[in-house]
Amino acid sequence: MLLALHRVPAAGPVLGIECAGVVARVGSGVNHLSVGDKVLAMAPGSFSRYVNASACTVAALPEDLSFEEAATLPIAFLTAAYALEDLARLQAGERVLIHAAAGGVGQAAIQLAQRAGAEVFATASESKWDVLRALGVKHIMNSRTLDFADEIRRLTDGEGVDVVLNTLSGELPAKAWRCCVAAGGFWKSASPTCDPLRK
Repeated sequence: MLLALHRVPAAGPVLGIECAGVVARVGSGVNHLSVGDKVLAMAPGSFSRYVNASACTVAALPEDLSFEEAATLPIAFLTAAYALEDLARLQAGERVLIHAAAGGVGQAAIQLAQRAGAEVFATASESKWDVLRALGVKHIMNSRTLDFADEIRRLTDGEGVDVVLNTLSGELPAKAWRCCVAAGGFWKSASPTCDPLRK
């Protein structure tokens, strides 16, 4: 919707950047895919019946995922993985604050943080807290106020978190940075006005 309404810059005049489907044709030199394979992929213009995708952006579809589920995964999980694994190098036992945690990137980040063995602190609007509880998140705070910073300090005995993954704008980024007081804490922002900072 954001692309269609021209609210965010598009890569081109077409809609869709991720998809899932069945391989109809394979280019020469591609040996990890075959015609008939069920796959997920990233490809510009994927809101189409057929789409061309670079072989390096195509992966086999796990058997327990539907096409609809798989088409929602690539961008959200790659974004979360790049932020938490490549940039922040999140480790077991560390604490991570995930803003807008009920969104696509937020839910992906929760799962990756849990897999890493990190302790998750999350913000979301109250109507979405049940979604986060179902994902096993214990520390949930309101994303519509600035109270989360004080709550995190209380829950961590003043130590704060090691990593903040932010997708919000306004006063929240600065408030979130003040929560990131643990030694070596890392701030990763998806906001165009905030660059990643290392304490």
